[in-house]
Amino acid sequence: MAPPRSFLDKIESYLRPHHALLILICLLILFRLPNFSEPYWYGDEGIYLTIGNALRAGERLYAEIIDHKTPLIYYLAMTPSQNLFRLLLLGWMIMATAAFYGLARKLLTPVLTTLSTFIFIVLTSFPWLEGNIPNGELFVMGFVLLATLIISRTEFFKSYYSDQWKVSSKSVVEIKRYIIAGLILGLGVLTKVPALFDALAVLSLGWFGLTRHLDFTNKKHLRLAFQTSAPLILATSLGVVLPILISILYFAARGSGSAYLDYGLLYNFRYAGSWTLPFTNPVLIWSFSLAGKALIAGGLIVFFTLARKWFTPIFQFLATWSVLAIFASLLSNRPYPHYFLQLLPPLILLGAHTIQQCRSKQLESYSTVTKPLQTIVAIVLILGSFSIMKLLQVGFYPTVSYYQRWGQLITGQISPDEYRESFSSLMRDNYKAAEIIKASATTYLGMWGTNPTLYALSGTVPTGRFTVAFHIKDFQAYDETLASIKARHPTFFILMKEDKNTFPELTSYLIGNYYIPNNTFEHFTFWMRM
Repeated sequence: MAPPRSFLDKIESYLRPHHALLILICLLILFRLPNFSEPYWYGDEGIYLTIGNALRAGERLYAEIIDHKTPLIYYLAMTPSQNLFRLLLLGWMIMATAAFYGLARKLLTPVLTTLSTFIFIVLTSFPWLEGNIPNGELFVMGFVLLATLIISRTEFFKSYYSDQWKVSSKSVVEIKRYIIAGLILGLGVLTKVPALFDALAVLSLGWFGLTRHLDFTNKKHLRLAFQTSAPLILATSLGVVLPILISILYFAARGSGSAYLDYGLLYNFRYAGSWTLPFTNPVLIWSFSLAGKALIAGGLIVFFTLARKWFTPIFQFLATWSVLAIFASLLSNRPYPHYFLQLLPPLILLGAHTIQQCRSKQLESYSTVTKPLQTIVAIVLILGSFSIMKLLQVGFYPTVSYYQRWGQLITGQISPDEYRESFSSLMRDNYKAAEIIKASATTYLGMWGTNPTLYALSGTVPTGRFTVAFHIKDFQAYDETLASIKARHPTFFILMKEDKNTFPELTSYLIGNYYIPNNTFEHFTFWMRM
């Protein structure tokens, strides 16, 4: 009788087939080490952490502290410090990478799986697309990849991949998986609204499963098509909708229902249509309008549907996912690099899958136009994405200098102060002011202007609902803001010099209520109440 295996033997046995993944995860950790040396410099992260501070202090999201995104990102940011938030992101991206690798293994050869996962790690970790920052897109990516991996383990997906349909004998198990995947996608939507388009991409599996075998002249084929596809579409949709409905009920029960609808959900429509495009060509302007983008994306999906005999099932899915991801990244037409992180999983998988099929003999049962057509479509989608970024004048963040500066820091060639100031000229003032604020143990900080990282750095909460001046200006909430300052009488008030003349009533209030200005700071006046 063989002796029982030790616990370590069992772990080694489990990890043996995944050595490539382990090496890739080690690279991911290595690439992200400099993230933990960064100062509190990035605006959106500052907003997330500020709202996280407010939530830990008992403020009600949307009613008493707001931003314009769905709620989950703010609950994730309830960590006590920036480094803990980034540690959460590191763990999240390890999970997302493992999910990407697991999905790639089902679609690609081992070599292409390893290569595509490496590309995924590089593009999601390096600063080019702000992969070093805990933006919502990276958290959404984890939800989407995990949900898609769950779907890929269903009997439906196996039959979809092989293009030979049958009704699963484990329909209850299948439906549970669909619902779980849908719930995870719903959590993605509650992290950032564009995740809705990733959810539609997953649902497109059911659509293509239905349309590939829809034969109105054959009742048996018609019934089989609905029996295989309808459960995925209905159960997954239910899973997506359920967390959103629960969130609405939750905020309504807390007295924040109206504010949640206004700022967390509906404001996204306003945000999406408020950006001015950097070109004047009427055709381009129409193409980037909501109607134009919807028509182009819808037309491509209709083409993939009608030309189904020319495409393999997996190519249909990956191309559609890519189209919907492009649409999602362009919802607001803003040139922010992190918006385009959403493109990475489908485009990387699409490119790798196309390369694999160009070298295989699996397409011999398809039309002679399948291989060249799929190659052309993949190239158009990948190069088109880069062209769109260039048209919108997306500014990629430097990467080589990012790692060079970190190397200089850890080898003592530059001081921590010099390192911090290389990220933002605000850092010297912010860190000096934060020392004073922290020493007073005050909870609320008054501010007029845009410097949310100071709230996060000092561990304070805004006196009113808004974390930045541009939201106050956008909603014409001057009276509300001044009333909240009067109600809370913050010990300190920061008046950013770039906004010092845009709210004269506030300056009058500070002068008339015993606030003393300290003008030794370069970027703001630091007022203290006597």
